[in-house]
Formats: sequence, structure tokens, C-alpha cells
Amino acid sequence: MLGAIILAGTVALDLLTRQVVTPSVFPDEYLYSQLGRGLATTGHLTVRGVDPHFLPVLQPLLTAPVWLVGDVGTAFRLIQLENALVMALAAVPAYLIARRLGVGYALSLGVAVLAVCGPPALFTGMLMAEPFAFTLALVVVLSALRAIEAPSLRADAVLLFVCGLATFARLQMAALPLCVALAIVVVRQVRAHLLFLGVVVVGALGGVGYAAVRGFGYYHLRPRPLAAPHALAFAGVDAFVVLLAAGAAVAPAAIVGIVQAVARPRSRSERAFAVLALSFFAVLVLQCVLWGDVHRVQERYLGYAVPLVAIAFALRCSRPVRRPVAEIGVAAAMAVVAVVVPLDGYAIDAKHNLAPTLYAFTRLQGLLGSASLAAAVFALGATALAAVGAACVSFRRGPLVALTASVAAAALLLGLGLSWSGMLAADGRANYLPADAHWVDHAADGKATMLVVGNAWNGQALATLIWNPSIEHVLRLPGANKVDWLDDPIVRVARDGTVLLKGRALRGDVVLDTSPSAAAALGDAHRVRTFGAATVWRPRGVARLASVMNNRLSDGRVLKSGGIEVWSGSSRFAGWIELRVHAPRSLGAAHVDLVRTGVDVPAGETRVVRVAACGRGPWTGGFVASPVEVRGRVWRSPIVSQPRYVADPAACR
Repeated sequence: MLGAIILAGTVALDLLTRQVVTPSVFPDEYLYSQLGRGLATTGHLTVRGVDPHFLPVLQPLLTAPVWLVGDVGTAFRLIQLENALVMALAAVPAYLIARRLGVGYALSLGVAVLAVCGPPALFTGMLMAEPFAFTLALVVVLSALRAIEAPSLRADAVLLFVCGLATFARLQMAALPLCVALAIVVVRQVRAHLLFLGVVVVGALGGVGYAAVRGFGYYHLRPRPLAAPHALAFAGVDAFVVLLAAGAAVAPAAIVGIVQAVARPRSRSERAFAVLALSFFAVLVLQCVLWGDVHRVQERYLGYAVPLVAIAFALRCSRPVRRPVAEIGVAAAMAVVAVVVPLDGYAIDAKHNLAPTLYAFTRLQGLLGSASLAAAVFALGATALAAVGAACVSFRRGPLVALTASVAAAALLLGLGLSWSGMLAADGRANYLPADAHWVDHAADGKATMLVVGNAWNGQALATLIWNPSIEHVLRLPGANKVDWLDDPIVRVARDGTVLLKGRALRGDVVLDTSPSAAAALGDAHRVRTFGAATVWRPRGVARLASVMNNRLSDGRVLKSGGIEVWSGSSRFAGWIELRVHAPRSLGAAHVDLVRTGVDVPAGETRVVRVAACGRGPWTGGFVASPVEVRGRVWRSPIVSQPRYVADPAACR
């Protein structure tokens, strides 16, 4: 039966994730994909030759062979299938934990199903570590219970091994061994687990020391704690969202069950599980109010608690005497929270917040056409499910009814969440990539280098890098944006415009990536293909910058003013800097100044403004344009060309 659950879960999750057509969660999916590809192709855990100082590398290690297929789209689908299998395998430890705690066969199977069909399974559609960490977290809990029931050096060694795997899957899983150590202390087995406790203490001290010297690696995160009242409020909302993700119907009995397991445990294992689950959940919530987007519900970091809620429910229902007074009180409290804390205020930014339950809320809002109506449906649904769960506890078959209701509700949330995730992925595919996602691979002559200029658009740059392996390196001009959050090499530009990396001129095809409101061009080079703010250039010799212009869109529209930098191809200038200016008829007459030299352009006509450029390069200046009208999405302005240098010694006489 358990095998059938795993097979059905794998197939269902794989079918559901087919609507997620492309990686779109940046920079996370970019990082994992490039680490796996780098390991497969070079044997090193680097991102285009740059060490990201990234510790949780289990996912890249396990997915690296997939990248040997070569095609990015095929590799993406294979990793989604691998994620689905790994996520479905979480049913095994969930079932075994429940059985080890004395839960009956039928309820344990229900726990296994609920563990893999809820909103956290949304991450199977992404190039992320969550599916691996989710399953390994349950394996750690199972190994901890086994070690506590039958202490031995071998049990401690196995426990340490799975704790290490979980930590290398997701860095936040480093809290699990600490929670296990707390459970061991509470059940008074310190002497029986000296090996485990000693390694955990040494590891914790080493981790603190490493963080003090190197920080948190790739993310470079520092705590950003909320004020105490706001932290408590968000902690409550986080807990409520976890109960919703578990299907809500199991929530009343789960809360009562975990309290009973702490206060009146039937066995040492039961108390250990309760302490481990509570402490782990507390750490997850604490992380959400200290690190990352602390003003959002970070359900991505809380999903590991969903199967623990299901197991706590089964613990409560496995007791022979069940009076539902406490459950009724919990259900009433959940109803009050559902009314007082509508989710529409927390799901307002679901495009940028990895919260599967809030994804489901936003999708329902789109179907109903109203945020308040969606909030009402969620509140009524949570209230009804909690009431069903409280009412069913005392009946013989009641727990199975409540568990079935939770499974149905969690699966519905997963389906809605995946639908919204698929829409986000399709939107990212349309905005970040042309119809030919491998456009750089097909345009470049061999390997290419991305050169980032200014405040480049991260989304388009990262999508381009994922789908185009021919881009071998990413370089940045001084002051340019870190599109991949890595310390990519910074180039130097010589006086003649030559791009130098460690003193050597850059050669080969260059993908020039700028911000949407900037323009750049290479000199003595052929423009091969352009999409958005990125252009593939093929230099005839070395790569040499010709011009960089700020506050100009790719179609020539400009803001009121902007900066210009021009290189002549030699170390000196003796000629003109020219701009072609067109005044659209819809705009009327226009005026553009280029370093205090202006030109008036009648409506519908084109004029040239130019200034003398003499002396050593590069030439720097700016422009001022009028009129410029920006009203919502309507942006009207003169159409201004990229600057160009025209050699003419007479300009400097």
C-alpha cells in the first residue's frame, strides 16, 4: 500500500508540475541549476567559474547527472520528475514515524498521504532543494526516535549521517540536530548519546565560527528582526498558515495531541517526538521573523511542519479516551483567527513570495474576481474544516473522516498553488525570453561572455544564463549590478574603449546586458541579435566599448536627462559626438541639449545635434530633452539615437 502511495504521488506530482514550464524563482533556481551543470561539465561546484561559497550542495550533487543530457528543457523536466519521486518518498518516513509512535495502520497511511499531497509539494516543479530537505527532515525525526528507543553508537552514527545530509540539503536544517539534542536532554538520555551530543556541540561551535568569518555564504544575510508586537503577529499568522496547509481539519486534534505528548506522554518516544516537533517549529517561525523577507509569510521555510502536524493528529486519535472539549476550543480559536486575520492582506505580493498556500489564495482570488470574496471562502473553509475535525475526534471512524477532509483540502490548495505557480512561470517565460529560449546559443559563434553594464535587469539576465550554456563567463563593468549575486570579475575599460580582464583584452562574442533604461554599444563589431536589454555582439578583433547612454529605452525614448560616455577607438578624440533626434508627430516639437548645445526639432522631423570632442578619452557628457511625459504606462518623449563619434580634425581647430 505504501508503494502505491509513492507511485501515485510521483505520477500525480509530475503531471501537476508540467504546467511549470521554466525556472522563474531567481536567483535560487539559477544557482542550483548552475552548480549542478558546473559539476556535471567541469567537475567543480562553481557557477561559470566563480565560487559562490554555497554550503547546501546536496541538490546539485544529486541532480548533476541530469545536466549531461545537454538540452536545458529536457534537464528541467527530468529534475522535476526526480523532485516528484523524492517528495513522494517522504511518505515512507512519515508512515514509519506514526507506526513507531503507536498509531494504527489506517491512520498511518493517511498521515503518509497528507505528508506528500499538501502545498509544500509545489516545490517539486522548481529547481530547488526543498523536496530533498522535506524528505530528509522526516528521516532525521525517524532516526532520532529509533536512536532514543534503542541507544547505540551505530544509531548515533546513523543519526549524525542523516542530520548532515539534511543540513547539506538546506542550511536551515542545521537546526534539526539541535532540536534532537534538546529532545535527548528532555527524555534524560544524555549518557546514552554522548557521541551525538558531542559532535553536535562541536559542529554548532564550528558553524558559529565559520559564520563569524565567512558570513552566511552566498546569501550574506544578517538578522533583520521585527519589533516584538509585529514579530508575534507574524508568528501567529505563520502558524495559522501551516495549519491551513495541513488541511485544517486535523489541526484541533493535532494541537491537543502535541500538548498531551509533552504533558502526559505514553512513552519516551512520544515525548521526544513532541519536544523535537515543537522546538523545530519554533526555530522555523523564529527564522521567519529574523531573516529574509520578515514582513511576509515565508511559508517556504515552514512547510516541513505539515507532516509533523499530521503525525500529532494521529497521536491524539490513537488514545483510547477522546473527549473533544479541547478540540472544540481550538476549533473556535481557529474560527476567530480566520475572521480577524483575512489572508488577502498577506497574499497581496504573491508574485514575489514563495508561499504555496498564499499562491492558492491568489489563484482563487483570480477565479472569483475578488480578494475579499477569496478571503471569505478561506475563512469559511478553515472554520468548517476545523469544526469537522473537532466533531469527528470522539467517533470510531471520525479520525479517518477528519484526515480524509484534510487530505482533500490540502490537495486542493496544492492544485490551486501549482496553477498560480505555472502562470508565474509562463509570465516569466514571456517577459524574460524570446520565442527561441536558446537565442544566444543559436546566435553566438561558439562560447560567449556576458558583460553587465549598469543596473541590468536580473530576471532577464538569469533566465538567459540558464537557457544558454554558451555564455561561459559573466563580467561586470565597474559599478554594474550583480545579476547573479556573485562576485563576478570586474573588467577595466582602457582609454580607447578596449575591455580588459586582468590586463588582457576580451575576445569572442559578447552579450552586452544593460538595464531597460540604458543603451550600450561595441565599436568595430557586428550586432548579431537583440532581445530586450541584451544584445549579442561579434567584435572583429578585441571587444571595445563605443558608447554607454543612461536613461534611454531600447526604442529611443528618453527621460528628461541622462549621462553619456563615448570611446573613440584610440586614446584621443578629434571630432564630433553626434545624436540624431526625432520628434514624433504625437508629441509635437521637441528640444534636446547635448552638453549645452541644443537643437529644436519640428514635429515629425529629425535633426542632428553635435558637440566637439577633443583631447584624451573617454568623452563624458550628458543630454537634456523636452518635452517628456510619463503618465502611467504612457511614456512620450523625443526619439534619441545612441551617441556616435565622428572623426574630424577640423572640429578641434
